[in-house]
Amino acid sequence: MRYEDQVALRKLIDENHTAALGTVTPDGAPFVSYVLYAVERRDGQAPSLLLLLSRLAAHTNHLFADPRLSLLITAAPASVADPQALARVTLQGAAQPILRDAPGYAVAQECYLRQLPGQQHLFALPDFTLFRVELREARYVGGFGRAFTLDATKLAGALAVSVAGPA
Repeated sequence: MRYEDQVALRKLIDENHTAALGTVTPDGAPFVSYVLYAVERRDGQAPSLLLLLSRLAAHTNHLFADPRLSLLITAAPASVADPQALARVTLQGAAQPILRDAPGYAVAQECYLRQLPGQQHLFALPDFTLFRVELREARYVGGFGRAFTLDATKLAGALAVSVAGPA
């Protein structure tokens, strides 16, 4: 994967904060919904995503029963004339709830709100849970002839690449 593709992938994930979320229902069927996410970077850890989800939503209950998920992040439709040419990435991983009394909760909450400040009021509602998504694999399509599958290590490397230019 070229440096330019790594930068494009990082920007796609860092600059968007909306995704289609795929979960697994209790009977094993796929279920897709729409969520907001924040990118979390912690020292010594692979980058992860944070989701703030309500227990009133079906996808939240699916994740409590089965933490496997998939997220589809796409570039803005207005960015290209042909929607099939949209840059996009499908991420696969697992979501784990972060308990409100856990040592890292406040730092994760701060990270989420730094990227999505309009969501502050949701943290006061008792049915909302903050989840950390451990990313395991990605399929990135950056345009014609630019499609890559990345394992967790390569994805972490792409998410750590400098967007200012190669070193």
